[in-house]
Amino acid sequence: MSHIFVVDDDPNILQLISEYLRKDGFQVTSFPDGHELVDRIRSEAPDCLILDIMMPGVNGLSLLTTIRTFTEMPIIMISARGEEEDRIIGLELGCNDFLRKPFHPRELVGRVKGMLRLVQMHKSVDATTSEHGTYLTVGNMKVSEELRRVEVEGMEISFTSREYDLLVFLATHMERPFSREQLIQQVWKYDFLGEVRVVDDLVKRLRKKLGDAGAIFHIDTLWGFGYKATVKS
Repeated sequence: MSHIFVVDDDPNILQLISEYLRKDGFQVTSFPDGHELVDRIRSEAPDCLILDIMMPGVNGLSLLTTIRTFTEMPIIMISARGEEEDRIIGLELGCNDFLRKPFHPRELVGRVKGMLRLVQMHKSVDATTSEHGTYLTVGNMKVSEELRRVEVEGMEISFTSREYDLLVFLATHMERPFSREQLIQQVWKYDFLGEVRVVDDLVKRLRKKLGDAGAIFHIDTLWGFGYKATVKS
């Protein structure tokens, strides 16, 4: 049974979310604020966290920053504020999904289930070392870091140097959202003075090559922010 932590200072919303999750068979621990949250996550290691942004005392964004220093667990942020800036900041700090209030609890439950399915799929991501170097396996894609070779079901795919670097970076950070600026820093390795939309062109080429080869590794667009890597069944 998956264990979900829910944090919200509104008792009605906290109860409603918890009830819907329990009806779907989840174990739920609820918190009216974040005072004990970090210690409880460290000790109990829940499978997913639903975290409100606006709370008295320590707010959700501050908690998110702390939590991301020691765990990659899926985190869904919720907020009554409709500002796009909240969503962007949340994604930059490491949340996996963002839902604005008001929302139907069934939608939130669906997103939790989707996150947990992805976690199970990403357990198939495996890095192994052999006499030929290190291999990273993501779904049906195999990457040889020593040879800079990518294969999908045994068929080698040709990538440019930049395409390969972006692919490997995303594949080693599954489900983590990155802005275009962050990806440029990671792939180009220096301050890039050109147009950040060059990342879009790079992603477009990667998608075409991976799609043609039948890879289940996928790069999702986060509108108004950037991209993240996932695996599609």
